[in-house]
Amino acid sequence: MIELEKWFATEEEIIEGKTTDVYFVRTKECLKEDNLEKIKVWTEVTTGGIPRDGKNLVFLGLQDVLHLLSEAKLPVNVYSIKEGTVLPYTDINGVKLPFLVIEGNYGDFAIYETPLLGLLCFQSGVGTSALRLRKAADDKTLLSFGIRRMPPTIAPIIDRACYIAGFDGVSCVLSAEKLGIDATGTIPHAFIMIKGGIKDAMISFDKHINPEVSRIALADTFNDERVEVLQALDAIGEKLSGVRLDTPSSRKGSFRDIIREIKWELKQRNREDIKIFLSGGLNEESILELRDVADGFGIGTYVANSPTIDFALDIVELEEETIAKRGKFAGRKQIGYCEKCHTFLCDDFSKEEIECQVCGKKMSKLLEKVMENGNIMTKLPSSEMIREYVSKQKEKLKEI
Repeated sequence: MIELEKWFATEEEIIEGKTTDVYFVRTKECLKEDNLEKIKVWTEVTTGGIPRDGKNLVFLGLQDVLHLLSEAKLPVNVYSIKEGTVLPYTDINGVKLPFLVIEGNYGDFAIYETPLLGLLCFQSGVGTSALRLRKAADDKTLLSFGIRRMPPTIAPIIDRACYIAGFDGVSCVLSAEKLGIDATGTIPHAFIMIKGGIKDAMISFDKHINPEVSRIALADTFNDERVEVLQALDAIGEKLSGVRLDTPSSRKGSFRDIIREIKWELKQRNREDIKIFLSGGLNEESILELRDVADGFGIGTYVANSPTIDFALDIVELEEETIAKRGKFAGRKQIGYCEKCHTFLCDDFSKEEIECQVCGKKMSKLLEKVMENGNIMTKLPSSEMIREYVSKQKEKLKEI
């Protein structure tokens, strides 16, 4: 039997620090030789912008970062905003917000900068795109179909970010198990082709699959969408609850007109209750264009391949002396938030109270201590709880 190389990092390899950039390894070696490995620093995670002209981002990945630092047994303190917080990347004065802080001896955690940033950047990027889609879709159903566009090892990460951002369901079996929900999906074109058409495929599906699973037909394999919808309806009658159109771009023409034709045919048969779901190359713009004629959307590449939030981790205090590289803001900072004005303000971390520059009222402090000397301090919220937290914030925002 031929043994193949496995090109993915195991959890053990990540915890050992093997997924870091080599310059951190060399830096640590130099610091050790110069007796500077225990030099104390205050480092902040910030970003210089939000992709796709975004106004706000969704901060995700905190739990994975804490797991990494905890499993690596690093004697560090961590301060962070709550996972799922939706906010801009700068405060009211243009100062970059510190989303997460690591305090400790630089030599202890230097090699973990690369993986911890990867955890934050990717998940926050997917979550931010997903929340924008949630906003665009309004109350229509959103399903995460994007795991086939990325390595299977990160499928649950993609779906978790989408679900937290407000998606109604996911197609991945493992993701659904972890989230405690039912996996959602129809049937593939391959099954319809094997069965010779939508009619026999739906008859088979209805015969063998649990009755509690919705009967939703994929109606675009061989014939005109309208024809295949009616064939599916003829096959299983009143059991048909929805249809999904995955029409390729080369055949789309006016997608809106195709949907209208189908709706008209269903109306003639008193089946206006049948839902119409769309998939295939959808994005924020197409959802805004079609949400008035569709009941739901399956989103793949647009979220799975979301541009990352380009977080960086930088030293802003060295042995209790403020310091910063060019383009960064020196010194320990706390984030103040005014519930009334919906404004954010960076101020000295040691300040007892932060005052809103707009209304003068006391602001809430967003950075909280979540790890002390390598130990996670509190029970972390479930994905469902973070989802509810994101939803409440979304309702207050005009744009994301």
